[in-house]
This record gives sequence, C-alpha cells and structure tokens, in this order.
Amino acid sequence: MCPSGFAEDANISLTDDQRKKYRKQLAMPGMTEECQERLMNARILILGTTEIAFVCAEQLMRVGAGHLELAGSSVYDLHLLAERLEAAGAKHCTQVGVAERTFDAHDSEDLIRNFDVVVDAMVDWQLKLVASDACMRLTKPLVHVGGEGFRYQLYTMRPGRSACLRCVFPRIGIDDFPKAQDEDASFPPVASVLGSLQAIEAAKLASRFGASQGNELFKFDFLSGEMEMVTGLDAVSDCPDCGNRRR
Repeated sequence: MCPSGFAEDANISLTDDQRKKYRKQLAMPGMTEECQERLMNARILILGTTEIAFVCAEQLMRVGAGHLELAGSSVYDLHLLAERLEAAGAKHCTQVGVAERTFDAHDSEDLIRNFDVVVDAMVDWQLKLVASDACMRLTKPLVHVGGEGFRYQLYTMRPGRSACLRCVFPRIGIDDFPKAQDEDASFPPVASVLGSLQAIEAAKLASRFGASQGNELFKFDFLSGEMEMVTGLDAVSDCPDCGNRRR
C-alpha cells in the first residue's frame, strides 16, 4: 500500500508491504533499508521532456523514488510527459509534479534549490549550462546526458569535487555547441540505455548507495559500439563556478 500522503516534511519509513515490494533490490549487496528510505524521501528534479527523461523518471519510480518533478522549456510537452507517467506514479507510490514555470536562466535557482538531485535530459545546450551554473551555486549534484544521434556522454557533477559543465565541455572537444535537436528525435533503445543510466546515478546519489566519483565522463557511440571513459575532471581552481567549491 502507498503512504496516504507525501507532505514535504514527512519522513517516510518502509512498511512491511514495501519491504516485500522492494525485496529484490534490498537483496543487492550494499543496499539497505536505510538507503531505500532515503530514496523514498528524496526529491529529484528531471529537466527535459525527451524520451530519455521519460525513461529516467519511469525507472526512478520503479526503484521507489518518492517525489519527482518535471521541468523544461515547453509547458505543453511537460504536461504530456506527466500524463504518461501519472498512472505509473500511482502504481509505484511516487508523487509526480510538473513545474509551474518553464526552466530558464531567470529562475533556475528558485526551481532547483528544493531538490536533492537534478537530472539533465534536455536537448538545449545553453540550458544545460544554466543547470550546471545553478547546481554549482546551490551545491546540488547534477546527472548530465548530452549528445545527438547515436553519440552521447554521461557525467555526474558533484559540486566541491567535479568540474562544472563549462569546464568539462572544452575538455571533451565541445567548443561549439551543436544546434538543439528536436526533442521528438529518438531511437528508443538508445533512450532506454541513457535514461536508465541516469536513473541509476540519481538513485545512488539520493540513497547514498554505491559510489559516484564525480570526475569521470562516459562517452558512448552506439553505432560503432565504442565506449570511452574520460577521467580527471576535477574542479578547476581558477574557475569562478567549480573552483570556488573545491574541497
């Protein structure tokens, strides 16, 4: 059974029914009831209305994330995505919300500050930088996916440990941002892989289960089958964004 409510200050504890429901993941090495309860109490913001965003949200519901909110540049697309997730949210005891305003540079910090983890599944590269800037200032972890076609990268940014996206992009050869692709452009198996990887990272951060190094970026070419890991993406000392938050 689902809890009767999801008040922001509520501290949700596992019920016997939930122990039974999540028994398979609780049997995983290192996964504890405390980790599961943190995940159930977590607030995760998903930026974007792409198929990747949908897959990420759906997978987070399945592992028991308690509160998801969706934000993006199109209110219409956000509500369409929310409708797709609504039934699944009720089934998995997840509260799904839609931001009342679009995500942009003007109020990014106001939107992000009340969340534990932020997921970047947007196609607009400038908005990705906006998300990075806001997360750095508010010390919120950001799970980033970016790319086009069959080539993508995955990066988990942890303020105080990681380089910001403004420092990362030149390091991996992105000096000129590609034109934002159509959010409807998607190859479902690719979206499934990327959204699932983002969900894993977000769940790990929210539950404090496993390790997220924060200085590694994974590059995928799904056509050639090649994968590359870029390491050493630590905070840059003279960067006004990530350098000020070095530990």
